[in-house]
Amino acid sequence: MPENRRALQVFREVALATSASLDTDEILEIVRERACALFGTDFAAVVLAERGWGDLFHADPGRLPPPQLRELVRTALRTGEAQVLRAPAGDEAQLPLAEWSSGGDGFRTAVAAPLRFEDRLRGVLLLAWRAPAALPDDTLHLVETLAVHTAVALHNAHLYDELKRSTLARDRFFSAMSHDLRTPIAAIVGYSELLADGIVGDLSTKQQEMVERIAQVAAHLSELVNDILDLAKLDAGRVELHPEPTLLGDMVREAMLAVEPQARAKSLPLLLDLDAAGGETVVVDPVRVRQILVNLLANAVKFTERGEVRVEAGLDGVRSWITVTDTGPGLPPGSEEAVFEEFLQIASGSGSKSEPGSGLGLAVSRRLARAMGGDLEVESRSGRGSAFTLYLPLGPG
Repeated sequence: MPENRRALQVFREVALATSASLDTDEILEIVRERACALFGTDFAAVVLAERGWGDLFHADPGRLPPPQLRELVRTALRTGEAQVLRAPAGDEAQLPLAEWSSGGDGFRTAVAAPLRFEDRLRGVLLLAWRAPAALPDDTLHLVETLAVHTAVALHNAHLYDELKRSTLARDRFFSAMSHDLRTPIAAIVGYSELLADGIVGDLSTKQQEMVERIAQVAAHLSELVNDILDLAKLDAGRVELHPEPTLLGDMVREAMLAVEPQARAKSLPLLLDLDAAGGETVVVDPVRVRQILVNLLANAVKFTERGEVRVEAGLDGVRSWITVTDTGPGLPPGSEEAVFEEFLQIASGSGSKSEPGSGLGLAVSRRLARAMGGDLEVESRSGRGSAFTLYLPLGPG
């Protein structure tokens, strides 16, 4: 049996190798190879409880192991303790494993160690030797230790598989929901526009107000659906970015034009201070940057009743920055990071909000900014407004 130093080295290799993989079959291959190296076995296999004998790992699936070995594994699974099987001395009493293995000489010693983690048996590590092998307590302890480590690695792989399945199911749900919602929303918007245009006759003032309200609610639903779809793509790492050289000033001006009607309705001035940064070229996805800026500006206008909304831009070393500052009630102390959490709505410093929201806009905006190699931060003082700063790389993120 191996010396302690050699055992520690192989265990270290096993730990590093299995920690780097979350694939079940790859983990089992690593364990099988290292077990042979560590214990000098002529054969090593892993029997997974959920797979059974029909899918015995690293054995001929067309042949079952002999009854002695099957019973050894069953006993290890039933008792949760390592089991040892030794043939009597003499070649005539070998364990009949020759037809199961590729060696052709048969085996004289075998051990089955349960793969146990968190009181759950996931399978058995099965080792066998052709020559008579002494199995002192320290060797059995090493076998059991390797089995426990294997069980932990398999548990992590199982959790990863469950996470992938859950993420895939959620992505499919969000995609299907977004698609199914967009169709009726488009119909609502279309019919609202037809009514507003007088296609079925002139509307009264009250009717016109109701149609406008329907259009506003439909627009809000459309934004919510888009935010949910973006969030699902960001979580799955499948958000599509198309960076291209773009003038910083052009993106800012286009975003301000999008929210100008809302600001005008509240008699809020939109002030712009670009200086030399307006002519700076950045390599980003202009559509996504405008999406972030429109969201920041729309929030600033929505939460500001008096004062102004100001946009400034500049350069900071190897990155550019755009700051949207409002004179609204600001954020409660200590909520600067919480405002970027998904589906979490933070009451303003005044304790009320003028309009409802989904709680997704800022979360999506920060994650989009980081996906482009930038960031989104906020500074705020309750009762004195907020300043959201979008940082963007000058080159590709």
